[in-house]
Amino acid sequence: MHIRIVILLITCLLIISCDDDNGTSSLDTKTFASYKTPCVSVSQQLCLIIQDDDVGSYFYDSIEGFDFVWGHTYQLSLKITDIINPLADASSLQYSIENVISDIEDNVGTRYEYSLVELLEWTFTKESGVYYFLGQPFECQMGVDCDGLVNLNNSGGLVNVTFEYIGDGQITLVQWN
Repeated sequence: MHIRIVILLITCLLIISCDDDNGTSSLDTKTFASYKTPCVSVSQQLCLIIQDDDVGSYFYDSIEGFDFVWGHTYQLSLKITDIINPLADASSLQYSIENVISDIEDNVGTRYEYSLVELLEWTFTKESGVYYFLGQPFECQMGVDCDGLVNLNNSGGLVNVTFEYIGDGQITLVQWN
């Protein structure tokens, strides 16, 4: 009699521990570009680009267990879980990495060109001597006025910028106008 009660309690505990706000899960493979691009969800940010179609589409969510490194094209196997009761303005999907299928690094010197980037409050910043493009650190190539670009923040203007890959996940601003 006592053995049945213990088994029943263990079964109940297992059921309770598995009960959460997540629904069904599936696996999918996605290829992400080696760079991020400005996008707007709640605020302006940098988004990953899904390369699985001809056009490329923004990926606004985060991927649990995955740290993007600039200059690397990734093909990932992802577990996608439906969130039954997501928070307001939150995604109804949760992504987590199952496997890195491939990780291909760009050549040093690869250029990333951005046209008509809107200069909002945090588009280009400088903190403790480090420059940032929407949170992505970058170096300033000699002869490029990065401080002038930072000073244009929050002007509502538009700017064209070109970054160059210098290896090890690092980029440098080579021109803006």
